[in-house]
Amino acid sequence: MPPILGLLLLAPASPADCAGDGARLTIVLRYDDVDAKSDMGLEARILSALRSRGMRCTLGVTPRVVAGSAFDPAQQEGLPLPPEKIALLKDALSDGTAEVALHGFSHQTVRRKIDGGFMKPFGRYHSEFFGVSRPEQERKMAEGKRILEETLGVPVKTFIPPWNAYDWNTLTVAADLGFENFSAARRGLVLASSPLRFVPRTCDVADLREAVASARRVKDREALIVVLFHHYDFRESSPQNGRIDFGGFESLLDWLSRQGDLRIVGIAAAAASSGDLGPGRFWWNRNALLWQITPPLLNRLLPSDAKPLYLGVAAARALKVRLWIVVLGVYLGIAAAAGWLAGRIAPRLRARSPRLARGAVGLSLAAFAAVVVAALWDGEPYSGGATAAFFMAGACVGVWRGAAGGSARSAILRAPRGSRSPAGSG
Repeated sequence: MPPILGLLLLAPASPADCAGDGARLTIVLRYDDVDAKSDMGLEARILSALRSRGMRCTLGVTPRVVAGSAFDPAQQEGLPLPPEKIALLKDALSDGTAEVALHGFSHQTVRRKIDGGFMKPFGRYHSEFFGVSRPEQERKMAEGKRILEETLGVPVKTFIPPWNAYDWNTLTVAADLGFENFSAARRGLVLASSPLRFVPRTCDVADLREAVASARRVKDREALIVVLFHHYDFRESSPQNGRIDFGGFESLLDWLSRQGDLRIVGIAAAAASSGDLGPGRFWWNRNALLWQITPPLLNRLLPSDAKPLYLGVAAARALKVRLWIVVLGVYLGIAAAAGWLAGRIAPRLRARSPRLARGAVGLSLAAFAAVVVAALWDGEPYSGGATAAFFMAGACVGVWRGAAGGSARSAILRAPRGSRSPAGSG
């Protein structure tokens, strides 16, 4: 790693952020996509494994999952939870092994995702809620909450948006409907006035051991690890994409149970006992955006200990400032390089035709606007879009200075000496 990166990113935030040896690290388990179509056999095994070890988790339950593909926005039938799934959930709720969160209403995307090798880096992800009108979001969340509460006989206080995607309406509706906890990812929007407690996902189940090791190195007494996993993370359910088999999952739980400095809980329990989880802490922890927009090569050079952690405010603030210094420095360098290159090309265009030079200015501005819109679509910029946006910003400045600016300077140099200043024009 370059020394400057180490100096900027590895320095401790503050002695107050370091816990003593007796501190306990909180790990939150969040298992999503429990619905009428999900693998009940796998869910029963997971709950049994947790129960036998005295561990807890949050189940993200979808009350009316679509009968067909969740990635098809066409109108589809919604499937209710079958009686045997309801019985499984009630059993886990009764002994405290699980708590239930509302995971959308139908878990159906409202639009098709832009895909393809070129467009994919610019974002636009699936969502059931992002961009949906407030009344429709309120209808879905209120009906979903009512169904789960009446079916399972427990209050539902946590909301998990499908695909971790939401907008400002989602936050206000969730609060108005009585949800207290909100769990998505660290890249989402936030309202400073929101009463919600934010417990975002920080790592996957296959990466949990490394996350615990990172937390022990960082030593932030307020840090949380929020583990998100699905059925398709298990090879038994998804042989091609699964990263862990059930035997490995049980071994992981055994390993966790032997660690004296850990506690394994669900989202609501963590929210009730983990200090300030308000919007301010979430805002400072939105470093996921920085990891997203950082060029992949640089990302591999940056320290990763904080990536799987939801830090306390002081540690998160210090880290975010250092990250912005590095990331903005990289992109300003990209913009400067693009400006230099465009500034060398533009005078050649001007020499051929002033009209061609003016057209290049207009074209570069239009390209910059198009790239920014694509990069910020749905609030999900990634490194490809960020690189293109900064490159085009620098190119615009370089083209303008080399074409329009250069023409103005040439006109001044060609003008009679007496006409170059107001004093000489009288």
